[in-house]
Amino acid sequence: MPEKLAPHVSPAARMLNLYGLLLFSGRQYSLPQLARMLRCSKQTVLRMLEQIEMSRTVTVESWREGRRKWVRVKTPQTPPRVCLDARAIQLLLLCRDFVCHLLPPELREEVGQAIARTTTLLSDPRDRSQALTPLAQASAKGMVDYSGQEDLVHTLLTAMTEHRVCRVRYHSPKHPKPREYAVAPLFFLSHHATLYLRCWRMTEDGPPEVVYDNMLLAMQRLLAVKLTDRHFHPPLELPDPGQAFGLMQGEPFRVRLKVGPQAAAYVRERRWSGDQKLTALPGGGVLVEFTATSRPEVASFVLSFGPEAELLAPEDLRAEVARMIRQMAAIYG
Repeated sequence: MPEKLAPHVSPAARMLNLYGLLLFSGRQYSLPQLARMLRCSKQTVLRMLEQIEMSRTVTVESWREGRRKWVRVKTPQTPPRVCLDARAIQLLLLCRDFVCHLLPPELREEVGQAIARTTTLLSDPRDRSQALTPLAQASAKGMVDYSGQEDLVHTLLTAMTEHRVCRVRYHSPKHPKPREYAVAPLFFLSHHATLYLRCWRMTEDGPPEVVYDNMLLAMQRLLAVKLTDRHFHPPLELPDPGQAFGLMQGEPFRVRLKVGPQAAAYVRERRWSGDQKLTALPGGGVLVEFTATSRPEVASFVLSFGPEAELLAPEDLRAEVARMIRQMAAIYG
């Protein structure tokens, strides 16, 4: 298999990236994960791991679980001495400013203070002002107000890091009254300026067992979160959100969508699934084919383009979109 070299990345730079990733994260990674992150083949990752081992600066541990090989760096007895430069802190600020609108106000303040403290790692203290210069803003329509949910977020973060089952009280618009669940929180997910919790629904008592492995809870509908003494085993690898279109996870299906010239640039500039295919059409339009897991989300996506989009497949969803359009036409006379 040819190496998927990233543009302008030298082998030496890739080696440093791998070394820093293993040394500073303390996490375990599978070979496919490292190959994706470094944009190279698994064989290249193995060669770089061998070179890191030969340097005798760290010890690389490896083992197999099933058919997959995992690696991590053995924690050194003395912590590495590191320093940051202004650019590294600016990148942290970029991440903060792009997502801060998703956090409760108190957490925004905590994030800002944490990044400010990293300036003590600058090799030249005179770079502090440059490092903390704001460089980005986030803009979103219909933002959710997460004020008052700081404690819930902190509790969930504790549950994720300690792998503890929580009891949550949740009010879904589908039910007239709140309901309680035992869940294993896996990670937060942001989608369209909204924060979600991806979790497993667990058995109510006794040894924790997974009842449903694809539960998604909107944070603004969480009313209470309580830690329990029950622990769960998290998945070794989190799903890649870019593989299929749709926040809600159902049976995968193939979508074929014809987009007119006015919306073609928007479609071409974005990734809709890992296996998408784009075909130029006469007149400047584009035919986009991708894999999706949520039929309602595909319908909403198609309707958002108005007359600039025509859903070609699947046929039954095309018929459903046509029914929605007739209903909308009746509303507007």
